[in-house]
Amino acid sequence: MDKNFKYDWGQGIRVAIYAPEAMRPGQKGSVCGMRESHRYNLYLVEFSDGSAIEIPEDLLSLE
Repeated sequence: MDKNFKYDWGQGIRVAIYAPEAMRPGQKGSVCGMRESHRYNLYLVEFSDGSAIEIPEDLLSLE
């Protein structure tokens, strides 16, 4: 992949409070997948209820 990823597998993260409602703003999760799409790094984030959502890197921060 061309870009370096800011977060790593299993790392705890939090979704930005300004993220779209479908991306669960303000909630904590962990990284369970990563991929590059066009010019964005996307992360598959798993939440405590077992659901997972793909979220762009700029909408995530360390927990």
